[in-house]
Amino acid sequence: MKKYRLSTFVSEIIMLGICAVFVIPIYYLVVSTFKSQAQIIDSPLGLPTAVNFDNYLRALEGIDFFKHFFNSLLITVVSVVLIIVFGSMAAYTIARKTSRFTKILRAYFLVGFMVPLQTTMLPLFLIMKSFDLINTYQGLIFLHSNGAVFALFLYTGFIRAMPRDLEEAAFVDGAGVFRTFWQIIFPLLRPVTATLVIFNTIWIWNDFLLSYLFLSSTDKATLTMQVYNGVGQYFTDWSIMMPMLVLAMLPMVIFYLFMQRHIVSGLTAGSLKG
Repeated sequence: MKKYRLSTFVSEIIMLGICAVFVIPIYYLVVSTFKSQAQIIDSPLGLPTAVNFDNYLRALEGIDFFKHFFNSLLITVVSVVLIIVFGSMAAYTIARKTSRFTKILRAYFLVGFMVPLQTTMLPLFLIMKSFDLINTYQGLIFLHSNGAVFALFLYTGFIRAMPRDLEEAAFVDGAGVFRTFWQIIFPLLRPVTATLVIFNTIWIWNDFLLSYLFLSSTDKATLTMQVYNGVGQYFTDWSIMMPMLVLAMLPMVIFYLFMQRHIVSGLTAGSLKG
């Protein structure tokens, strides 16, 4: 039997402390959804006197959950599809073409990827306004689809590691570049595609900054924006706000639980192919 050393005990105490830092806020959030406003203020970490779902029913009505859930779903799904389609096609071209133009194009995308989004907000807003894309689904989808740049660099490493034999065989059989990519190459990119879908879905769903700046209509607001709109300037009913937060987070929690195994496989494949 291994000796239980003092260093091991100290390490476990530290890990428990770090775990508590992350678990206590989640516990506080979930427990508070079953309390009244007075109970939340008087006993923040205490258990509720009774478990009922009245707060959730009020929250569903307060944020018009299903309408804004559809808004978030529409923006997220279309944006992720565009990221995958354009990112993978651009990566295939850059990975298979070794001309000077593709090298310059890759460097151009790299420079753009390095520029923080916050530094371009003002010119971006003016450009969007000139194209009449403010307060539209199309405008927000267009902005979120800039994730295709990250997808491009991730896909490029995978495609360069692939042998050209399958593509050459497809070309001999008469397949064009477009058909070869979608029927031969793209199915082989499933691990990295799954990883990109997960990361971009969580990012776009939880995005607040772009939604806040470019969506001014309540009817088109995402779930994240509706939670923000529920915060009052002088008074906030936390017995409704807490269920709102849970309802806004719940779709992504369920999505992550179903897709987490793909994250591990995608990152493992990336470490082998990168």
